[in-house]
Amino acid sequence: MRPLLSSMSSRCFPVLLGLALTLPMPFALAAVEGSSYEACPSCLPGDLAWNDGEFDQIYLSTGNAPANLQPHVLAVDSVSRALALLKVEGKNKPVAVFGDDSARNLARGLAAALAKAGPQQDVLFFIVSSGNSGLFGSKLGNSGRAFIDQHGLNIIFGEARVDFIGRYRATRMRRAFDFGSRTAASPVRLAADGMHHVRSDWVVVPLMAPVQTGAPAVLMAPALPAQLMAAPVVQDDKYYAAQEERLKSLKRLRAQDLITEQEYQAKRADILKAW
Repeated sequence: MRPLLSSMSSRCFPVLLGLALTLPMPFALAAVEGSSYEACPSCLPGDLAWNDGEFDQIYLSTGNAPANLQPHVLAVDSVSRALALLKVEGKNKPVAVFGDDSARNLARGLAAALAKAGPQQDVLFFIVSSGNSGLFGSKLGNSGRAFIDQHGLNIIFGEARVDFIGRYRATRMRRAFDFGSRTAASPVRLAADGMHHVRSDWVVVPLMAPVQTGAPAVLMAPALPAQLMAAPVVQDDKYYAAQEERLKSLKRLRAQDLITEQEYQAKRADILKAW
C-alpha cells in the first residue's frame, strides 16, 4: 500500500504544481492578501485614507491641480443627504446612485479624508451601493474623485453603478476602476437637483457658509434641493444656532475617530473665534 501511495503522489504532484502555476495571478494575490478589494491598483498602501468593510475605500492622490481649499471638515449628515439626491441617467429614467446607507458611508469617508487632505490632493473614492431591491439585490461599484474649492464640494464620477462583484466572486480577478478626471469627461451622466453642473459627470455641492482660505471650515450641504447659494451671514439667532450645529458636527467627527484630538481642538477654536 505504501509503495502505491508513493507512486500516486509522485504522479499527481507535477499535475497539481502545473495547475497552481497556471492559476490567474489576481486569484493568487487575493489568497495571499485577504479579503480587501483593491479598486485602485496604482494607489500605494500609504495613500489609503479610509476604508470600511471589504469594498468601500478612499485614497488621497497628490497631483498638479490648482490648490484646493483643504483640509476641510464636512458635516456628515448634511453631505449624506446631498449625496442621496445624486442620480445617473438610466435606460428609461434617472436612477439614484446611492441609497441612504451608501450615501452616508461615502459622506463619512469623505469627511475622514478631507480632514487630512492637503491643498494639492484630490480624494479618490470607491463605494459600493445596492442595485435591485430584494434579498438578491446586486451590489454596484461607484468611483470618482472629490475636492474642495471656493464653490463647494466638487464630485467627479469616473464610473457609476457598475455590476462587478459577481465576476470577482467567481474569478477573484479585480477590476481597475476609473476615478474620473478634471480634464476629460467620463461617460457618466449625472442628474442632481440643487447642485451646480460643471460637466455631465461633475457636480458641485454648494456651501452654506463662505470658504475661508487658510482656516479649516465646516462644509454644509443644502438642506433643500433648490437652495443653491448661501445667504449673507447675519449674526442673529439663526447664525448662533448654525454655529452650535457646527460644534456638534465636529464633536461627532471626533467621537467617530474621523479626526484627531489635535484637529478637533484646532477646528473648535476656529469656530469659537467667529462666535
